[in-house]
Amino acid sequence: MSNSSEQEQRPLISVVTVTRNLIEAGREEQVLAALDSVQSQKFRNVEHVIWDGQSDDGTQDLLKDAIQKISDSGDAIPVRYFCEADKSLYDAMNQAVERCRGEYVLFLNSDDLIADADSLLRVQKALEPNRPDFVYGETVFFDDEGNRRHARRLTPKSILQRLPFGHNAMVLKRALFQELGGHDLQFRIAADYDMVLRMILSGHSGQRLQAPISLFRIGGVSADTDAAGAEMAACWLKNYSQFCDLSGYTDAQRFGWYKQGHLPVRVSGAILFNSLSQPAIARAALYSLTKTLRRKAQFWRRF
Repeated sequence: MSNSSEQEQRPLISVVTVTRNLIEAGREEQVLAALDSVQSQKFRNVEHVIWDGQSDDGTQDLLKDAIQKISDSGDAIPVRYFCEADKSLYDAMNQAVERCRGEYVLFLNSDDLIADADSLLRVQKALEPNRPDFVYGETVFFDDEGNRRHARRLTPKSILQRLPFGHNAMVLKRALFQELGGHDLQFRIAADYDMVLRMILSGHSGQRLQAPISLFRIGGVSADTDAAGAEMAACWLKNYSQFCDLSGYTDAQRFGWYKQGHLPVRVSGAILFNSLSQPAIARAALYSLTKTLRRKAQFWRRF
């Protein structure tokens, strides 16, 4: 097959879903709904890559049967299934991306959903003019009782303190993900934040889509806030040491930054001073510094 033919057949977006023992976890219906949400998309230049970490509870058969039904239905979005060993959730994501063929990648958890049938069509329209490094959309949180919370206040400027948009509400270039080395596997919970932080600190920019891309089911691995905070603190140590010396801060102090929701003036100021030639980082540092100073003026807050 010629390179031109391969290029023509390459999908624009690869949706990646990672699975492991979903029957044991009681999530059969959720993963089937996730598959259906991809198949319902009006934009069809998509592939769905499913990576199963060698489930041993019947999940493999569940997925194979579902994929066969999709294939038999006609005019299906292609589903590519891999069942191989992995070390963790994020290792599985990294390996799955290596098997993707799309120009862009969207991570969809096995219990989450594409927001609606027009979601990837809206993403495609946002990508068409200039092919940005990434497109990020709004996040809708939901639970099994039907409760929803729509987070619309999104800005990459908040990246120094928190993940500004959901991991599954971002479509990014596959080549960029690979250039960044994928997810850092030292993080079990905050690897998504670390990856997005590294992406923005490296000077990459994205485009906002004023609509949800995916629906995020409340719960899961990152629901342990103390463990998440400890990993965020480690992530800051790893990434901010290039801007200032953090050796004078203990793990407990950096965990306190997570609890308070802002960085110390010294840290934000140092990042700002050392990133003046990098507008995206400087904007984030100024945003962080302003937030810290504003909160310091609120005497009722604990510091």
